[in-house]
Amino acid sequence: MPRFLHPKSSTPHRVAAIALYRALLSRCSCTPLPDECRNALQNALRNKFRRNRKIQSPYQLGLAFRAGYETLDHLDGARTGDEGSIAFITSFISTLPPGMTRPPPPRRPQPPPHPSKNLLACLAPERAVLHVRPYAHVPGPRKVPILASANGIPFLRLGKPQPLSLSRILRQKLDKKIERFDKKMILMNYWRPIAEYEDRWDDIISTHFGVLQGEGNRRREEGEVTWAYEVEQAMRENASAHERDLNRDKAIAWKMQRIVDKETALALEEGEKIVRGRRGRKEKS
Repeated sequence: MPRFLHPKSSTPHRVAAIALYRALLSRCSCTPLPDECRNALQNALRNKFRRNRKIQSPYQLGLAFRAGYETLDHLDGARTGDEGSIAFITSFISTLPPGMTRPPPPRRPQPPPHPSKNLLACLAPERAVLHVRPYAHVPGPRKVPILASANGIPFLRLGKPQPLSLSRILRQKLDKKIERFDKKMILMNYWRPIAEYEDRWDDIISTHFGVLQGEGNRRREEGEVTWAYEVEQAMRENASAHERDLNRDKAIAWKMQRIVDKETALALEEGEKIVRGRRGRKEKS
C-alpha cells in the first residue's frame, strides 16, 4: 500500500488548492463590485483558505472545494454582468462575520540563519588547507596535522573538535560512495539478468518468426548494440566514475602526506632551536 500523505503534503492536492485559490482571487479583482465589498471578499477568501489548510477529512475537503467552485462560478457570472450572481455575492458578503472580512495577519518575519549554518560552508579556495599549508611561520608552537581516513576518504585532522564543514564533506562523499555501490549492485543483480532475458527473447522471435522489433533490435541485428550491452555500458561508466574518485583521493592523500612531512620537518627544526636556546639560558645561569 502507498504511504499515507496528509493533504497538505500531497502534490495533487496542493496543485488543485493553489489553482482554486489563485482563480478566486483573480476573479475578485475584476468583479464589478464596490471596493469595500471586493476587499471584504478577498480577505474572506484568504482567511478561509488559511483556516482550512490543515483539514484532513475527505468529506470536509469535498465540501470546501465544492463551495470554492460554486463561488468561482458566481464570480464568473458577475464578471459577465449576471444580475443573479451579483446579488448572490452581495448578499453573501453581508452575511460574513467581521472576523472573516478583516485582513489576515501578516506573515512572521523569517528568523536569521543560525550561526552554525555558516560553519558548514567550505573555505574559500585561497584559504583551503591544501593551498596554505605548510605555514612558514606560526605565532606559537606548531601543531602538525594528522593524516586520517574515513572509509577510504583521506583528510587532515587539524584539531578537536572536528569542523562541521569537514564532517559535512565527509558525509556527502560517503553517501555518494554508497549510492554508487548500490547502483552497481542493482545493475549487476537486477538489470543485467533482465537484459539477458530480453536478448534471449529477441533471439527466439528472430529464429521462429524472422523479425526483430524496434530500432534497437535492428541495430542489434547489425551487431551494434544489445540489451545487455547497454547495461554493461552503464556498469562500465559507474566503474570508471569510481576509479576517478579513487585516483582523486590518492592524489589528495599524496598532497596531504607532503604537507604532514613538511610540517613535521619545520616542527623538528623549530623544536631544536627552542631546546638549544633553553640550554643556552641554563648554561648562562
